[in-house]
Amino acid sequence: MKAFLDFIPVFFFFISYVFYTDIPINYINDVNNLFGVDLNSKKSSGIYFATLVLMVTYSIQFIFLFIMKKAKKIHYITLLIILLAGLSTLYFKNPLFIKIKPSIVYWGFALFFILNNFITKENIIKKLLQEQIVLDNKKWSVLSNSWVIFFIICGFLNLYVANFYTEEEWVEFKFYILGIILPIIFIILNGIYIGFYTKK
Repeated sequence: MKAFLDFIPVFFFFISYVFYTDIPINYINDVNNLFGVDLNSKKSSGIYFATLVLMVTYSIQFIFLFIMKKAKKIHYITLLIILLAGLSTLYFKNPLFIKIKPSIVYWGFALFFILNNFITKENIIKKLLQEQIVLDNKKWSVLSNSWVIFFIICGFLNLYVANFYTEEEWVEFKFYILGIILPIIFIILNGIYIGFYTKK
């Protein structure tokens, strides 16, 4: 359920970009008047509209989590990154800012894992799963390090596609590959590893 909720803003970003040219111009003008942006009916404005949608949907999600007292530090940090990258994209009319946002988030996750391990000496994966799974400390470290490597690789993959492929290809890559396929493959591999070594 949590993974589904976290995926909602990304989903709205994707469909907003893909179907942007199907939106009637009067609705686009309403968005311009409401948010003070300068969108037109051309496909080139799609990335800016999708960015605005991402900012709004994640903000709504964050408010919901905050009211339900389920907002965690990572949600605060992600909200800050999305708003900064989004506002920069809209203000400078440069999609580069929103394109590098996923890399910043991925590397932020990796840094969080690393710092948490060095400062608090806590293994986050172990803390989350130790009641259901029994592994020795070496195996927990392998799992934790695999998440760090995964986040770092995803960050570089995002930058590579953002720089060397078209905007539309980047949006599709971000949604299908980074958002769905790679996480599913990685979680399956984690499950296989846990299933092979677990004692419980």
